[in-house]
Amino acid sequence: MRSRLLPGTGIFFLLFLFFFPLTFLGDFQQRWSLLLWGDLSEWIVEYIFKINQSRIDFSSDSSSMFALVMILMVVSALAAILIKKKHHQRILDLSKEVIVLYLAVVLMKYGFDKVFKAQFYLPEPNILYSRFGDLDKDILFWSTMGTSRLYSVSAGILELLAALLILFRKTRVPGLLVSIGILIHIFLINVGFDISVKFFSLILLFMAVFALKDNWVPLYRFFILKQEVKPEEKREINPKFQPVWIFFKTAFVGISMAIILFPFINAGNFNDDTEDRPFLHGAFKNLDAYSDIQYVFFHRNNYLILMDKNEKRVDFHYLQGSKNQLILEDYKNRKSKVDYVYDKKDSLLTLDFGKYMIKAKALNWRKMNALQPLFHTTIEEAE
Repeated sequence: MRSRLLPGTGIFFLLFLFFFPLTFLGDFQQRWSLLLWGDLSEWIVEYIFKINQSRIDFSSDSSSMFALVMILMVVSALAAILIKKKHHQRILDLSKEVIVLYLAVVLMKYGFDKVFKAQFYLPEPNILYSRFGDLDKDILFWSTMGTSRLYSVSAGILELLAALLILFRKTRVPGLLVSIGILIHIFLINVGFDISVKFFSLILLFMAVFALKDNWVPLYRFFILKQEVKPEEKREINPKFQPVWIFFKTAFVGISMAIILFPFINAGNFNDDTEDRPFLHGAFKNLDAYSDIQYVFFHRNNYLILMDKNEKRVDFHYLQGSKNQLILEDYKNRKSKVDYVYDKKDSLLTLDFGKYMIKAKALNWRKMNALQPLFHTTIEEAE
């Protein structure tokens, strides 16, 4: 059975990268997964996990993802048993090459997102005016990282470098070692701050370790035993399929890069911190000191948020109606109209909810300490 463990693992990873949805590449993986495994996943979630009304979309850390992984593990085990041993090495070589491509594309996606500040974006005004202790850990982490462009860009460049290194055979081993370090860091962050991509990041880490399978012993001898290691002859893909593989590899990486970069190029947004925000976006303080409502926030994703003195929030999705009118919608799909007047000169906003009216003044949230590019060389400068 041990001789079938590695081929079975390789088959599992191949099935996983084929069926687990990478949403930035489109929805075709999700549609295939729903078609083949949707009903079985729903049955597992309901009768084995005992979870009702679960969404079956296979997103990371969802019960449907755990069900999908269970199914793929069983299929992989059966395939490893049924496939003859003479084909195991081919499966291992193929799975290693495909995994490397997959890791490179994922690292490129998150690398570019960090470089262009699309992943760790600037904290929204409603977050900046909230109490530290009232925020969930994942929001705290995301918001803190979003205040530092230097960290975001540097982390993104490191991920892009790792992606580039693993694409070429001569630099693949150091590239995979860097990737493993990156993925360990990401997994610990996801667990430590309860960010809901824990399972996906763990599988990516296992993939990177698996891709190094031919180098486990040499690396152990070199790093642990301090022995001299001679480079071993590397197995290449069958020469007959080499041109096809090079074409597929180039096309896959090229198309993936185009899909990843197109939204940034199309919007001309290469630094999300400086991207234009929607009209009214920002924070407004209620001028009525006796009102329960203390702040009004307009989120960039078209949410209007009311926060009272106890920091309890009520939020609505909004759309621009007729001139000087907003159409609000709550989570029960109930709609209401709110008239507004904004005096740009005095930064005054008046909202007429019908039963009550709010008059608020815009706050310069970008001047808050958390958003200032402070840097101190010595501790005396910080005093």
